[in-house]
Amino acid sequence: MNKKNIIIIGYPKSGTTWLSRLVAELISCPLRGDWGFEALNPPYREGTERDSDYQCFKSHHIYSDLMDASTLKFHRAIYIVRDPRDVVVSGCYYFSFLPKLLAKKNTAAKINPILRKTYNKLVSKKEKKRQMIKAVLSGNKNIDPWLGFSWKEHYNSYRNKNILIVKYEDLIDATELECLKILDHLGITQTREHILSSIENQSFQNRRLMDVDKSDSHQKKLLRKGTYGNWKKEFSKNEKSLFKDRLKKSSDLYKF
Repeated sequence: MNKKNIIIIGYPKSGTTWLSRLVAELISCPLRGDWGFEALNPPYREGTERDSDYQCFKSHHIYSDLMDASTLKFHRAIYIVRDPRDVVVSGCYYFSFLPKLLAKKNTAAKINPILRKTYNKLVSKKEKKRQMIKAVLSGNKNIDPWLGFSWKEHYNSYRNKNILIVKYEDLIDATELECLKILDHLGITQTREHILSSIENQSFQNRRLMDVDKSDSHQKKLLRKGTYGNWKKEFSKNEKSLFKDRLKKSSDLYKF
């Protein structure tokens, strides 16, 4: 039987994994993995025992690449957007960075993951932030291929489409309300008891407890804090001004 495929999309470090898990639990369907990489078995895949007409996939694709990324057809899509300044802070703790001279070279992608982790220990916090700011404002695939596009390009590609856009900050502050919007977008009705149970099960606190014994380090790094506004104490005055100059006219979602 053909499944109704739901894709949860976001710029890297925008809460895509969290929302993917939450949506899958909300509608009681499996979270299969990554859109376009269906044969893989990522560590955040879950709920495969759930019997449903639906299935969820996670994606970081820009809109123009979404359709051609998989042979499957998608039923609905949800986009999660996060303050790009917090994306920078989160990315600094998540990605493995290369020293400045190596990061400038086109051979960065050829360096194996183990060596990247070793190099990452030598990179200062200041340099990591510099590279992440470059990624978010202009794109920087030397950090990760999914960061090849800027935050602005990625977000704008999903505007004015038949896609529900959810703010990461709203999902934290008003989770139940956002879940109702998601269910309405999907045309699915659930009891309040089921909604609240799904929210509790997928809360950052419970997910960290569930993942603490897992051997996969990538899984443990996916959910770090579950807060927002950390950029306010992490950014210098010049960095704050840079984002204001570059993004103040790009979106009415955030005050730059």
